[in-house]
Amino acid sequence: MEKALKLALVALAIRLLVAPFLGHLWDVKTLQETAFYTIKGYNVYELVYTLSRKVSEASGQPIFYEGYAYPPHLIIIILPFYILYLALGGDPQPIKVSEAIAGVSLLYELQFYLSKDVFLFLAIIKMPMILADSAIVYLLGRRSERLAAIYALSPYSIFITAAWGMFDSIVALALILSILFFERGRYVLSGIAYGLSLVKIYSLVALPVFLLHARNRGFEALKSFIAGLALSQAPTLAFLALNPEAFMYSVVVFHLFRQPSGLTPLRMLNVAENTTLTMAASTIHTLVSLAVYILILATMYRRNVDLKVGVAATLLYFQAFSKVVHEQYYLSVYPILLELRPREARVLEYIVIAYGLVSVGLFLAAPTLLFLVDFRILELHASIVYGDIGYITTSLVGPLIATLLSIVAFTVTLKTIMNLLKP
Repeated sequence: MEKALKLALVALAIRLLVAPFLGHLWDVKTLQETAFYTIKGYNVYELVYTLSRKVSEASGQPIFYEGYAYPPHLIIIILPFYILYLALGGDPQPIKVSEAIAGVSLLYELQFYLSKDVFLFLAIIKMPMILADSAIVYLLGRRSERLAAIYALSPYSIFITAAWGMFDSIVALALILSILFFERGRYVLSGIAYGLSLVKIYSLVALPVFLLHARNRGFEALKSFIAGLALSQAPTLAFLALNPEAFMYSVVVFHLFRQPSGLTPLRMLNVAENTTLTMAASTIHTLVSLAVYILILATMYRRNVDLKVGVAATLLYFQAFSKVVHEQYYLSVYPILLELRPREARVLEYIVIAYGLVSVGLFLAAPTLLFLVDFRILELHASIVYGDIGYITTSLVGPLIATLLSIVAFTVTLKTIMNLLKP
């Protein structure tokens, strides 16, 4: 058995050992509800839209229900695994919330409790992400066994995929495959693979890179790539046609108007409590970030940088300048950056995992804890459950640590982009 395959199997085994016992319950519950209601014939975008309106009306604030907010490809991917889970006799909704639609308490005073099937559910619903991780290890191993071993044993990739249960490994795999197909002249397949990466729409920042490189290879290459991309978006167009307002609100408006959060210095605007200052800072940030993006694209075009370098640079740009930068986003570019700049890739990995450990709170321990203790008898403020350690100690310690980490991450990311684009 070749070494790359052995490393992929090692990665698979490690993640399967972790998957049943840990999980970000809100995010995994979102996958559960998405699969559950899709099986029943509901349009999940309509459900999320309705819940967002209820939460806004109950709170009197223009806030969103944080449900399924992605293009529909992930629904298609997870449904067979959810059906397998049901075939094995699993509880259709093993993660439960008392008083499920209880106004703002749904967001700020969560009370989760679980059925005994939660361990089986966590293992099966994470399988697409785990298999994507294993495929990444295999593809890396075909080029470098050392890099494949790093990714297979990476605490960060294990944390996001197997422990957390997020699906950014699918984005990473789709981008890697798109680059590989493009390099081999399989432009339709490259377009299809890139379209799959849009299961998280932040990968849109890489689209101009693919289009520029396709144009450089001739009109036929460009036409074929666009045809593949268009074909990949058939599910998106179908759901958009079903209910344009619900789809756009859940997938586009939600992301455009989210408050700054995560691994970004902009998170400090949330504590400023000054509307004028916040609007001014947001406007300046938008203008600067657009200027930087145009500069990056112009530099790539002028220097004719490699496709892989361009994809990595634009995804890192998103990590640096987006107003919402959650720790899982970095996984989409991590294996690509490992090949290009392994030292910087590892440095960013350590920064992001440090932030992740600060921010996750009780969620990663919750499946075991909640199975032993019925949290319906407890009152837990969601800031503790969600994880910002500042609310567990004082109101400033956690946000301060997270802000410092975000400044370091911004600086390192910007320096890495500059190194990638050096002539």
